[in-house]
Amino acid sequence: MADPHNASTLLERVRARMSAAGVARRLHLATLAGTAFAAVAVLAVRLGGLLPPDQQSLQWLLLLPVPVVLITVLLHRNVGQDSAARVVDGFAGTHDLFLTLATIGNSAGEYQPLVLQAAEQKSQGINAAEVVPYRPQKPLALQLVSLTLLALLVLLLPTLDPFGKVEAATRVSREKKEVEQLLQTVRTRREEVARKVQSAEEREEQIRKRSQELMQQLRTMKPAEQQSNSEALTGQKNEFNQMWKKLSSDELQKMLSENASQLFGSEQNRRMNEWLKELQEGKSDSLQQQLERAQETMQSMLNAETAEERQQLASQLRKDLEELRKFSSRKAGSKDLENSLDQALKALEALNKQQSGNSESENSDSEQAQMDRQAREALKESLQMTKSELQELARSAKDLQKLEEALKTLQQAQKLNQQGQLSGEECEDCQSMEDYARRFAQQMSGRSGSAERTEPGSMMDEDDSDPEGYRDEKSRSQIQAGKVLLSIRTREDATEKDFDPEELRQYQNSVQAVKSGVQAAIESEQIPPGYVEGIRGYFDKLPDTP
Repeated sequence: MADPHNASTLLERVRARMSAAGVARRLHLATLAGTAFAAVAVLAVRLGGLLPPDQQSLQWLLLLPVPVVLITVLLHRNVGQDSAARVVDGFAGTHDLFLTLATIGNSAGEYQPLVLQAAEQKSQGINAAEVVPYRPQKPLALQLVSLTLLALLVLLLPTLDPFGKVEAATRVSREKKEVEQLLQTVRTRREEVARKVQSAEEREEQIRKRSQELMQQLRTMKPAEQQSNSEALTGQKNEFNQMWKKLSSDELQKMLSENASQLFGSEQNRRMNEWLKELQEGKSDSLQQQLERAQETMQSMLNAETAEERQQLASQLRKDLEELRKFSSRKAGSKDLENSLDQALKALEALNKQQSGNSESENSDSEQAQMDRQAREALKESLQMTKSELQELARSAKDLQKLEEALKTLQQAQKLNQQGQLSGEECEDCQSMEDYARRFAQQMSGRSGSAERTEPGSMMDEDDSDPEGYRDEKSRSQIQAGKVLLSIRTREDATEKDFDPEELRQYQNSVQAVKSGVQAAIESEQIPPGYVEGIRGYFDKLPDTP
């Protein structure tokens, strides 16, 4: 009996190739079906406007192989040996010879050796690759074309909005992102303000300790110890000057120099001037009361039962916040305070949108509740942050005034020390830096500018005698032709007609340019406060005419 190994191997190879070809065929059909379904979905979404544009991307195409592979696996069927035998019989024209071989184990009879021998002989000239050939070029090309068309459809097909769903969904998505971003910004800013407040508290304590140390040194100074006094005062002046430069800013200086004495105008302007005056004095009581009223209005708005009442309270809250923001930009000049109020107004607007029901039909209940909660939290934290900013602004103004007072006191003390009149015993009862400044000012005014007197209340008579024998002399200048540069008249005041008009105009322009540049020079050079008034007074006294 012949060995049936070759015939059985042939059947097994044919069966394996048939199984692989079946998987490939089902995969090809599933891919075409999935691509067609995706194309229909894209057409429906784009032409029907079912999704916003930001959700219509190619990312979902990455999920397309999942259902394709799943369908292929579910539809897969194993290929039996008898099916492979029928294919071989059909290819070789052996009239069910290999089918008989495949089922010979279940039959009885003496003809089995003959079947095995005949199948062995026929299998010698049969190749399994020819029986079940693989031709993947056409299916792969068809799949590539279908996927390319789908990608072009997604990229090029415009989005229509016949029912307004795209616009509504886009608005809802934008509002959600704005609320989330606003809340994140408020939380980040809250952490910055907390660090700022902590730094301000440390600065305030440092100024207090330094002021106490200065007052203690002033109490121990004696008129005869001018050198040691000067060294101590110089060291203290450098320390205070460094703290002043670190705290001083253009915004804070502008706020302190702003005119707060306006008594005319609208009620709002008068109220702003009162707020500014308090801030310049290092207080914020009225501003804090205004902000507390705004917080009460906010709480009433959140607890309002009717939409009409809620809108009315929201309008009042918006008005209060806008007034505070206007004060911050026009009077206080604080960018941080203005940013906090801007964020509060944005949070109020976002909350109004959520509570007015503009997007209720587009949001699920959970999304609506989340957006409402985030807007409430952003509004509350923004108002609390504004309160901290106001406290910090008042504290900075107060600290800066303390530093300037200390620098002025040091300047007065240095002048008294140069005159040998600095004595700590004369200010033993001084309890603050203001007391020292007041006492030093009294000492300086009592000793400067006094003329020598023969007796109290009488001035010395003028002596017109000429003990030295002075003579009037005139220089003999060379006389040349030209123009008169200067003419002098005696016993009368000079007038504008005594000067060349063009030269007079140039002089007046130069004086005005110098005066206008004084403030800029003071700010750019970081002049200590003790010298500012003297510099300004000198240039203010410059005459407009020679």
